[in-house]
Amino acid sequence: MKSSAQIESDILSLPPTERARLAMAAWESLESDAAFAASRSLDPEGVALAIERDMQLNSGTVDSLTLDQFKDRTGVNRR
Repeated sequence: MKSSAQIESDILSLPPTERARLAMAAWESLESDAAFAASRSLDPEGVALAIERDMQLNSGTVDSLTLDQFKDRTGVNRR
């Protein structure tokens, strides 16, 4: 059996459309997992904000961020 690091490496080598499809499938599997949804590590307020942002993106009322913009806003580039 492959380790999670090996699976991650395999996924990251896929084209962007395939990575996006797999990411959505993984996210949807978490949403339907009652044990995960009940987990204390899940932030209900954060999930609600993410759902709201997703609806805004889908409706076109806001624009998405580029990866560089996201990194700048979250401080990832400052490490």
